[in-house]
Amino acid sequence: TSDASQRKYAGHLLLDCRSIFWEQYEYGTTPDQVKEDHELSFLFLEKDLKAGSKTKKLDFEKKEQETAGGWPTVLPRREAKTIPFSTSKLSDILQRFSVDPNSADALIVRHTLEDCERGPNQGETNYCATSLESMVDFAVSQLKTNDVQLLTYSFVNKEETEPRSRVYTVQPGAVELASQHAVVCHVQSYPYAVFYCHTATRTKSYILPLVAEEDGTTLRAGAVCHMDTSSWNPNHATMLALGIKPGTPVCHFLSHGHLVFVPNSAS
Repeated sequence: TSDASQRKYAGHLLLDCRSIFWEQYEYGTTPDQVKEDHELSFLFLEKDLKAGSKTKKLDFEKKEQETAGGWPTVLPRREAKTIPFSTSKLSDILQRFSVDPNSADALIVRHTLEDCERGPNQGETNYCATSLESMVDFAVSQLKTNDVQLLTYSFVNKEETEPRSRVYTVQPGAVELASQHAVVCHVQSYPYAVFYCHTATRTKSYILPLVAEEDGTTLRAGAVCHMDTSSWNPNHATMLALGIKPGTPVCHFLSHGHLVFVPNSAS
């Protein structure tokens, strides 16, 4: 890679380094860490799917920190394949992207690589995709169909120019998708776009119409409920945030950087 190409990636590291990698269900945390984790505000209980339920204050299209440079660079697969991606090559990776080995950014890079090298949750398959092509290929291989549907969120109010936090009310007309199998992908903190993807069985996927209390802004939000949490750590972030015990279904909205693939027949 040329020096010019190296500079293209520099400065695009997402600095939203979560203290809790909460997709790993066997890990516990502390109440203090839960208070600091922005993503946990997107959690809710299955009973809150019903019309009239209110959300916490949510920013579905949160703006990345100024120093983060916005959404990370998405690399084509042919280019991503030429870049090392393992903790054993950490020094080479930091040098390639001009990251100071003693910096907070270097720690974030190392944490992301370690997360990607961890084994999957019980009953799941996981994979870190370094390109859009590899993410779609993983989803297709796990769902065993080329006909997949992508769930995320969309503002019906197209004039929204300055996304901000709002409290929403669930409206009538929620749609439950038929399949209980999904592939969920989360963007990671890294110099370019990396997605931590994992299969999710015994899930329910929904599209929920929401209206903001503040100004009537309308939104269609994807949501996923994990129906079997019996093997989760009792001190897992979701358990502490919702005040529940393992075995209780856990639901979450899909916010900025979170994607769900389901078989298209599920719609």
